[in-house]
Amino acid sequence: MAERTKFLKKKSQMEMIGLTVIVVIVITGMLIATVYKFNHPTTNIQKRYWNRELATNLLIAMTHTNVPECNNLSVRDLLQDCGSAFPRLNCYDKMSCEVVNNTIYDIINKTLINQMVSFDLTISSPFRTDFETGQPVFVTHINTFDCGQGIHNQEQAFEMVRLEGNQMMEINLTLCLD
Repeated sequence: MAERTKFLKKKSQMEMIGLTVIVVIVITGMLIATVYKFNHPTTNIQKRYWNRELATNLLIAMTHTNVPECNNLSVRDLLQDCGSAFPRLNCYDKMSCEVVNNTIYDIINKTLINQMVSFDLTISSPFRTDFETGQPVFVTHINTFDCGQGIHNQEQAFEMVRLEGNQMMEINLTLCLD
């Protein structure tokens, strides 16, 4: 009987040591998981997709918007005229460049600026260059470019608009996201 009691005590001690080892392993695993979670921020796939689509969809919607102040011509039509070598459209005593710039600013103001998204929008035409430097002069350049060196999340979209003589106007939108 004394031998049996001694055996049961040893068995109990072995179980306690095994249970202690399991508890230590679980706590270590939880500690490693916690450290990993805080050191590696998760990427939100849905937010990243939304940001990519925002830039592209905004450009598409903007260029297909009709402008009632100019016989319901689209922004694309006005940009084609404004970016050409000799703009010809006149919308109630305003040239196409003035009307399209005002329309684009209104769209940007109601979307990106209203949502406080930092961005850089440039629209350039090969027919618009500085005579002294030969550098392109932007048809439109609107920005709230707060993209410092620390922000790595930028989404960019561009669209090309055909001008006369197979020339292309480039619309570039860069969003700076957190």
